[in-house]
Amino acid sequence: MRFALLLLFCVLAPGCYAWQATTGQLGILWNREPIQERLDDPILLHPTRDAELRRKLALVLDVREFTMSAAIGLDESPSYTSFYDSGEEPIGWNVSAARPDGLYPRTWSFPFVGTVPYVGFFEKELAIELLKELRAAGDDVLLLPIPAYSTLGWFDDPVFTAMLLSDDEARIAEVVIHELAHATVWIEDEVELNENLASFVGEEGARLYFLSKGGPDDPRLATAAQSAKDSAIFNLAMLGLAKELGRIFEASGPQELKLALKSAAIARFRDHYSSVVRAKLSDDRYDWVLEIELNNAILLQFQRYHGEQVLFQALHDRCGRSLPATIRALQQISQADDPRAALRARATSSRAPRPAADLDSE
Repeated sequence: MRFALLLLFCVLAPGCYAWQATTGQLGILWNREPIQERLDDPILLHPTRDAELRRKLALVLDVREFTMSAAIGLDESPSYTSFYDSGEEPIGWNVSAARPDGLYPRTWSFPFVGTVPYVGFFEKELAIELLKELRAAGDDVLLLPIPAYSTLGWFDDPVFTAMLLSDDEARIAEVVIHELAHATVWIEDEVELNENLASFVGEEGARLYFLSKGGPDDPRLATAAQSAKDSAIFNLAMLGLAKELGRIFEASGPQELKLALKSAAIARFRDHYSSVVRAKLSDDRYDWVLEIELNNAILLQFQRYHGEQVLFQALHDRCGRSLPATIRALQQISQADDPRAALRARATSSRAPRPAADLDSE
């Protein structure tokens, strides 16, 4: 059945793109191996490297089981029980683009997924080819490596090597939970809500996982909390820049003036980052904003993953800060005629928060 879906995608999606997507996914399905077999293999090809890989694969299996327990409540899934060795390279590449004088993403439509503001490629050369075409057309563009992705439950997604390159166990746990959340809740044609949703569930789910393992004194909790704090500080600054540019773009005036004001705003943001934001962060992981060309595609990427976190936190608070109750609420919201309006209504309800036990009875 699932192989037939791949063939259907090959028919319905545009030519070259469908071919590389289909053959890439088939290659992954054919060449993955059960994680448990890797863990049970007594032969260490490289004692240090393979021992580290096994430790991280065991972490993935444990996190995966935890996500489907009553503590989080994601749907049962066979994903992340297998491993695909992609080396140290990303499994793929994402291309996104936006108007240079407006925070409006270019979108593409695909079978099963709907309309999305990016295109994923298994082959980097094809991604760069599209990137050049979009840049030549005047778009702001962004090319990002893909360490992991979800097929939304259509296939049993494996763990990719790129997911395990980080030494931060909290980051690995967040990615696993993030991707599994997509298979539990997916709102068609609402990529920004979906990614914000999965980011929130991933971060909160990882916190609950480490709390369950080592209690409140687990050092990984402190690491995850510091990472979340840094991320919130940086994302707030980036979203502030996006709001400023939004006001510039919405004002009347010629494109040349808007682009000049955009450049000035980005220059001020860099100065603000260097003089104010950087001092609040624990390390230099976000210093790349001083080195690359900031553009609308990058800002939209941050909105896509972090722009609605306050709303999801508010919904979580309304659900008694019970993650299973929050996920059930999100499943209900995903079925609404206007999911975004339904989310906002549930999150901003004036009704007092109810205990998780009461929410479970709904």
